[in-house]
Amino acid sequence: MQSLLKRQQQKKITEFPFVSVICPTWERRAFLPYLLYLFQYQDYPADKRELVILDDSAQSNEDLIAMMVDARVDNVRYIHSPERLDLGEKRNKLNELAKGEYIVCFDDDDYYPPNKISAQVGEMQRNNALFSGSDTIYIWYSHLDKIYRTHSFGAHHALNGTFAYHRHFLKNHRYEDTARLAEEQAFLNNFTAPVLQIDPREAILCISHSANTYDKDFVLGSSQPTALTLEDFVSDRNLLNHYRRLSHAPLSTSVQWSAFAKVAVLYDQPDELEHQRQALVALGLDAQQLVPFARDGQDELTSHCQVLDTAMREQWQSVVLVDASVKYVRKEMSIKTVNQLLSRLAHIDWQVVVLGARYQRISPLKALPGVARIARGDCGCAYAVNGEYIPELLACYRQALAQQLTLDECWPALMQARCWLGLQPSFAFLPEISDRESGKRIDCTHWFFRKNFQ
Repeated sequence: MQSLLKRQQQKKITEFPFVSVICPTWERRAFLPYLLYLFQYQDYPADKRELVILDDSAQSNEDLIAMMVDARVDNVRYIHSPERLDLGEKRNKLNELAKGEYIVCFDDDDYYPPNKISAQVGEMQRNNALFSGSDTIYIWYSHLDKIYRTHSFGAHHALNGTFAYHRHFLKNHRYEDTARLAEEQAFLNNFTAPVLQIDPREAILCISHSANTYDKDFVLGSSQPTALTLEDFVSDRNLLNHYRRLSHAPLSTSVQWSAFAKVAVLYDQPDELEHQRQALVALGLDAQQLVPFARDGQDELTSHCQVLDTAMREQWQSVVLVDASVKYVRKEMSIKTVNQLLSRLAHIDWQVVVLGARYQRISPLKALPGVARIARGDCGCAYAVNGEYIPELLACYRQALAQQLTLDECWPALMQARCWLGLQPSFAFLPEISDRESGKRIDCTHWFFRKNFQ
């Protein structure tokens, strides 16, 4: 009897039911060729699958699809909607358009392994599951060239880019037509539906880039750093080149560094200083604004006192203090947020503007999205000081030195007493730091991108 059941199960698994891969898209013409490529290189039989794309871009991309799809292989359907649709409605329409017994969700800008369809549908067949997905995913941050794993929400949770379901699942599950973000909750009946959890390595590699509809930097703060690289997921040379171009894409805008008089770079080694100089100039800094300060073995607070003392004596109107090991978020939307703040500084009674730090308590400003009033924070790696505040801050720093306090220890009281504004998430960050107890270098990038402060 057991052998008979085993043979029946094996027969069921080796069948290839027809699968519909569905993908909503909007204004992503540059990504569509790679979506088609990802679909075409799947190892699932070509005659047993289709790709259905629903595009509500202002202009149709049918010409691009026709150019890239072999007309003899009739397994790609492209539908253009001249009307802008909410995401939930688009996903519902795609489910109605799908012909497959199984439906697999793709996002237009993420990576899926070549066995994505066969592996996930096979798992569903083996487990007799109507629905599958992953509640945790790996994200490659193109501007950081690092991979993080998101935290788990629970066994009944899954992210839409990992969804696969049997047609019968749609009898009791539908998206809210008006949903624009977080559409998973309604579709999974408030996360009460059973979910066959798929290994996230086999489900998706989410790609964070400057054109994302949702800024994934906000997820960084709650994610776990990994030692994985892009090459651990992607072996195809064409796709690797595509993703690497995202990582090194030139910026069309520069930071308005002219809002500050000087930028002081604190460094230990000359090569550190040079790398930081190149990074700042690439972001639009006038090289004449840069003033180097060698630490010469001094502790952090002493070296910051040195900068402020020079700024006060030379009567700088303002100064940015930057650690030479700092990196920057090279994304158009991030620089836009920075410049919106800098353009308003002349009309704000500010004392400090934090470009990069780890925050513990903040109050977001409604008038300036992406900017917050900082009440508590540490690990400050880049911050600007208003010239009028320099004498007061220098006196506080010197008092802290006399009390043998660190920069991190004296910041909270200063933040609460004066107007300290900060970019949230940070624009500047430290990729790693020495652990105070073990002395080992640890990844701390995610410290600077915390989302929740409840």
